[in-house]
Amino acid sequence: MARPRLLFLTDRGERHQKIALRGAPPQVETLLRRRPDAAETAALLPTVEMLVSERNQPVTAAMVEAAENLRLIVRLGSLSHDVAVAEAKARGVRVSVQPVTGCIYAAEHLVMMTLAVLKRLGRSLHAAAQAGGATVNGSPLAGARRTDEDTFAYNWPGYADLRGLTGKTVAILGMGEIGVELARRLKGFAPGAVLYHKRTPYPADVERELGVASADREECLARADVLVCLLPYGPETDLSLGAAAFGRMKQGAALVHGGSGSVLDEGALLSALRSGRLSGAALDTYEWEPLAPEHPLAAYARDPASNLLLTPHVAGAAEPGSYAGDFDEVVRFLGGEPLRWEV
Repeated sequence: MARPRLLFLTDRGERHQKIALRGAPPQVETLLRRRPDAAETAALLPTVEMLVSERNQPVTAAMVEAAENLRLIVRLGSLSHDVAVAEAKARGVRVSVQPVTGCIYAAEHLVMMTLAVLKRLGRSLHAAAQAGGATVNGSPLAGARRTDEDTFAYNWPGYADLRGLTGKTVAILGMGEIGVELARRLKGFAPGAVLYHKRTPYPADVERELGVASADREECLARADVLVCLLPYGPETDLSLGAAAFGRMKQGAALVHGGSGSVLDEGALLSALRSGRLSGAALDTYEWEPLAPEHPLAAYARDPASNLLLTPHVAGAAEPGSYAGDFDEVVRFLGGEPLRWEV
């Protein structure tokens, strides 16, 4: 008996495509295509019963019409504005919008890094671990006293440059699924504005839902108190975030980088940090990985006053051995179970 066919439309690179295919359920014949052209898509659609799409892979009404045997659409991600939900349901095709756990983990990590760089967490952790150094009105405070509601040594190192997220402008370069999940999580901190730059902006209703506003790259650079870079790697983005970009940013703005490592000019970043152009930076990805002990970034970050925070490419929690979770709704559908994310 022939296995049902599934067409998986993706933007993933070759490495992640292979991982995804390893996680595909064996009872399904999975056809994975990266950005197929219209002709290839049109040829495949009549042959499949299930369709999985993600990120920049829309599912149009014409596609639903062409897929005469289609029974299930799964959008990997939390937005369905470019999926023909109404047309699919009218034809009896079930639709599920399944959030991507790895993107959620990455967004959580980015929130953590944003707060850490604004609050200069590395320096505070070092000061607390070293202990001592308490002052009152700039004068050393000898000895510790037991705390109560009126006795305490608030901010004993005397820091005057700690900031928070409330009221600040966050600008996101590269507004894919991680950026969407980040915007959802930033709303609770009441930022002054969340701007984003994307080649194709989201519809107005999606922007309202996320609490974001589209802006060009120059406006993002100029207005950001915190610039979050989530840009993928490509010829146009190779080392594109460098001295020219930092020169357009506010004096004392901060950078959080979780996009492709080779998008960031690390030498220019170090210069911007040393000069005070940027007040701090937090990075999870690098041009060369893993970082060597003698790497200038690593050396600079060892100074707790640098406000350069580095994590070892762990924002997604951990790279899975497979992306089997991407097929959770497919497996439920095949087993006759209720769909968790059906719309």
